[in-house]
Amino acid sequence: MASNAISDITDEFLVCQVCLEDFKQPKMLPCLHTFCQPCLEKLLATEPVGKLDCPTCRQDVPLPRNGVQGLKSNFLVGKLRDILQQQPKGETSEAREDGVPCSICEVGNSAQFYCVECADYLCQTCKDMHRRFKVSRDHKTVTIQDLKSGQASAELRARETSKCEDHNELNKFYCDTCHRVICLHCVVTAHKDHQYVEIEKAAEREGAKFKEKLVTLKNTTVLHEMWIQQLQSVKDKWSAQIQRTEKQIRKQVNSIIESAKKVGNDRIAQLRAMNAAREKQMEAAMEAAEMDLASARSCVQFTDNVLEYGSPAELMSVAGELTGRLDQTAEDTNTDKSELTKNFVNLTFDPPAGELEQEVGKLVGVINQVRTPLRLTHITQVRPNVVIGNGGESLYIDKIIGKFGHGDSQFDFPSSLAVTTEGDIVVTDCCNSRLQFLHKDGSFKKKVDLGFKPMYAAALTNGELLVTGDGHRIHVLDKQGRESRVIQVTGAAEIGETTQGIAVNSLGRIIVTIGHKLFVLSPSGDVMLKFGDKGQGQQQLGSDLCVTVNSINQIIISDFKNHYVKIFDPAGQYLFTCGSRGWGPGQLYHPNCVITDGEDNIIVAEYGSHRVSVFSRDGTFIRHVLTEEELGLNGPLELALTHHGHLVISELPGSVIIFHGK
Repeated sequence: MASNAISDITDEFLVCQVCLEDFKQPKMLPCLHTFCQPCLEKLLATEPVGKLDCPTCRQDVPLPRNGVQGLKSNFLVGKLRDILQQQPKGETSEAREDGVPCSICEVGNSAQFYCVECADYLCQTCKDMHRRFKVSRDHKTVTIQDLKSGQASAELRARETSKCEDHNELNKFYCDTCHRVICLHCVVTAHKDHQYVEIEKAAEREGAKFKEKLVTLKNTTVLHEMWIQQLQSVKDKWSAQIQRTEKQIRKQVNSIIESAKKVGNDRIAQLRAMNAAREKQMEAAMEAAEMDLASARSCVQFTDNVLEYGSPAELMSVAGELTGRLDQTAEDTNTDKSELTKNFVNLTFDPPAGELEQEVGKLVGVINQVRTPLRLTHITQVRPNVVIGNGGESLYIDKIIGKFGHGDSQFDFPSSLAVTTEGDIVVTDCCNSRLQFLHKDGSFKKKVDLGFKPMYAAALTNGELLVTGDGHRIHVLDKQGRESRVIQVTGAAEIGETTQGIAVNSLGRIIVTIGHKLFVLSPSGDVMLKFGDKGQGQQQLGSDLCVTVNSINQIIISDFKNHYVKIFDPAGQYLFTCGSRGWGPGQLYHPNCVITDGEDNIIVAEYGSHRVSVFSRDGTFIRHVLTEEELGLNGPLELALTHHGHLVISELPGSVIIFHGK
């Protein structure tokens, strides 16, 4: 098909996970998992109390009065398989010559057409006969060539498969009173006094809600991944604790007389037994976390398939269950994991403080277990809660701080700005190899000398600062400006480039640029994603990149060399571009910095055209908020928004300007 999303249709949605064969009478459970009706009936028969659990997620399945037969049919499955079967699959030359056989006649003619309504392949003769019958005269037929090339994909997706189970007519309405899809016959009979709408309008209404929730739900899969990573980290640390404790025990045992060895070996046996129990505990926690992740991914896949390929009727037939499932999955993600891990323990080893004459057991020591509940926490970047993009409010100079120099409140290439949770303004004084901290009114507070030339800084909600500019490293500074650790960005081929633009999203992931590539790191510094090649294509970037994120974790990059701002989704897939080279409204010339405000408006500092421009979150140009003509702006380098709504700008050769609105 022409759509790349076809590749996302997997056997999980086309094959019953009980019998591992194509679906027969597919029935959908409230948790959105689908199975053959015969398979569900067999499972139900094995339960002594007639209770049914979902074979995939183990959720209880409330059965209607008529049992499995009364569950909703999944009409989408057949359509997805039909769509997938139209993909070119590298046929042999013989198969290409013979083509697809006609599925109607017995002569063995090659099919030249495909009936969308009947899902039959037709030769020319059978196609002509198809047109003569009244029942099939209006059926939509397409050529085999259009089918294979993808030109008929819209017709195939629009094929309606949802029919009224009572009247065998197409469902064309949605009853808001009963919350079910109905046909025209239902409207004039059982539902004549109900509130109902055309199914297209209902689908448009519910589809918009699904799309909003789907953005959040897709991020929940990332949360599950992070939780598994955190569990794995705890598991790895536990192994180190086991090894360290065993070494301590052996050292202590070797310091006492030979008779104490038996007691020491007993303690080691105890330790290893505890280790075996802990491994089982961790395996259970990992399995539960992986099941949550699988459930979230499955829900995302199902919702994507319904929105992409489902007809309005199909969408509305699952609207109730899908809404509940989306809400439930999102709620599960926010559940405090500490209850699940309250019995997790750490190990310590306490050698005895007494003399050697004391009891051998006391000489060997005891193993203590300390409970350490785990919580999935996120350290994110400080984000502004003020709005600057909308409206026509003018900005005025409030204060100009500093000039070119090397003293306090003097700067030599102020390459970046950040605002801390306390409201302090952090200036990366690049060529002076230091950071300068200013009070919210612009007065000097302190400076932090560094052993490198800092390029960009990001202030985190826990008070830490991430600072780039030192090779492929990110320096993490605590609240006092002392270095607490260094993150090494691995896998960067640009030897002569340094880390530059940096941001942290709401999941705690660190986004940093090196040359023309962008790296997404876990909170611990592991590279989880990298993208970008040199060039001007959709997935390509220039150099001198600044990066920020918005409230839904989209990645926004200003490209100095290519004169535009690009927006990517959290997985690094290109979404759209703001601006093009030029000086007119909506055009950019050497954008050096990009930030977002409280409503995700995109604010760009244009170094080359000496102005600050604002775009909406969808890339629509709004206005120029600062220009050279109005306020004498000269080569703006960096931007920041304070908690009080002031816009802070750094510019060459070495000054910081605070603007306010009236």
